[in-house]
Amino acid sequence: MPARFFWRLGGQASILLWACLGVIFGPSRVEADNQRVIIEKPQGPVEARLPCNRAASPYCDLRLYQVMVSSFVDGNGAVGAGSAYGPGPHSGDLAGVIQSLDMIQAMGFNAIWLTPIFESHAGEPQLRVSGKKVVNQRLDGTGYYPRDYFRIDPQFGSEADVRTLVDQAHQRGIKIIFDGVFGHHKGGITPSPTGIVPATSNRVSDYFGHPENYPGQVVDFDQPQSLAFYEEVARYWIERFGIDGWRLDQAYQLPNPALARLSQIVEEAASVRPKSGYVVGEIWRKADDIRAAYGTSEAPGLTSAFDFPTRYALVQVLASDEAGTKNRPARTLVEPWALGAHSNYPDHAIPNLMLGNHDLVRFGDLIERAGKGGQEADSYWARHRLAFTFMAAWSGPITFYYGEELGAEVPGFSGRTGQNCGKSQTCDDHIARNMVKLPPVNAKESEVLPKALALRSYLTELLTLRKVSPALSSGARTHLFSDQDVYADLKSLGNEKYVLIMNVSDHARRIRLTREAVDLANLRGSRLLIGDVGVQSSAGSIEIDLPPLSTGIIQLQAVH
Repeated sequence: MPARFFWRLGGQASILLWACLGVIFGPSRVEADNQRVIIEKPQGPVEARLPCNRAASPYCDLRLYQVMVSSFVDGNGAVGAGSAYGPGPHSGDLAGVIQSLDMIQAMGFNAIWLTPIFESHAGEPQLRVSGKKVVNQRLDGTGYYPRDYFRIDPQFGSEADVRTLVDQAHQRGIKIIFDGVFGHHKGGITPSPTGIVPATSNRVSDYFGHPENYPGQVVDFDQPQSLAFYEEVARYWIERFGIDGWRLDQAYQLPNPALARLSQIVEEAASVRPKSGYVVGEIWRKADDIRAAYGTSEAPGLTSAFDFPTRYALVQVLASDEAGTKNRPARTLVEPWALGAHSNYPDHAIPNLMLGNHDLVRFGDLIERAGKGGQEADSYWARHRLAFTFMAAWSGPITFYYGEELGAEVPGFSGRTGQNCGKSQTCDDHIARNMVKLPPVNAKESEVLPKALALRSYLTELLTLRKVSPALSSGARTHLFSDQDVYADLKSLGNEKYVLIMNVSDHARRIRLTREAVDLANLRGSRLLIGDVGVQSSAGSIEIDLPPLSTGIIQLQAVH
């Protein structure tokens, strides 16, 4: 029977059909009287990522808060890009980030990723490889086509602001991650302090076949001066200003040897501070491309990359992706193209899970795009809690985009805008660059919905739990069960065992976990640490009642 048949089933029919097939083929069975699914063995294998579960990588518990500097918080009215892509307003600056440090710390984040803040010479023309010169003030306002990598763009602030930001962040236990646009630039690059400039690629394929339309120049890493230049950039901001790591924009533009070398020199340069030296790459492509960028154990590439495939699976299950794929079953999360792809990653790989970013539609708008209701609906907030809880149990770093903690959306936007989206600044790839009310930084709590504040409190509880429960951030993941509605994982590290469970449907479910399923012969009981599911323990098993759109993290207890 084709898988798509199951996806079209709903309600109790899907429970019965899937669970009954489990009696024949799988490690679960259903009781005819109450349709309770009894999980007797895990559905999936153990996933034990080497850097987190067995080698105690310092990066696994990074809890990153991403800031789009130009649209975050206006802390200094005298600066600001003014013009950039997205609804804006684009008056954000480094002073606004500094003013937000207490808020970010209070939520439980221990790292901030800033979008690029290097000098772009705003208003000056791009020097395209074709010889064409074009002024694009909006693109200059994003920071993603720099011209001088060794100066701060005055649109965002000053070097003094960077020093203040880094010093005050470190006092709060927060790392600062810069955004490295190392595969392309605006052209006319300012030489490094040692006089190096990167080489420019003349390969038409690097410009998607149209170099005349590409807004700048692509770097040619076949020429040794290119890597030497960006090594100097990476070291400069670590050694002189104390930043803690780099996010690599469009990391597929860099060959694996360059990715490995940059990761190595960043880790070495930042080694004077504990848990510093993190490098994460953007490979906004399928799992096979991400695996290729990781390289192999013998010839490594990236150490960490954003897990776009699992992110797409998560939003397809709980909301909709940008293309409109929605109402996917919970078991989508473990399909071979999503979490299932991890088995093909090398042991050094550390996937970083995010829900959104500056190039994606906000999760709140994707819920609305799926027809699941807006901020007036309880389900809107429940779906956020489901997504956040799944992320809190992720082995490896996690990244939240500013405003997600409050369930932010873009007012008046949810559906995809057509060909004229650029004119209205509502294209999917920049609609999330809007300024959000973030109390107490730029708004009062009374200006924000009570349910939004409750969601932020819930996320704070999750991040606090993650901080004190290493099995959540660094544990081996065993997939216990998933069907149309329910998803359950076991997280294990040493003597710690936790169960993540979710019901993504609009009807109640009941699950029983046996001691064999959770590999705990001396199972004594359990305790709900966070969430809204009901948990009862009996001899050798755990009974879990899952209301519609509910989730929880459950601690397993053993007899000693």
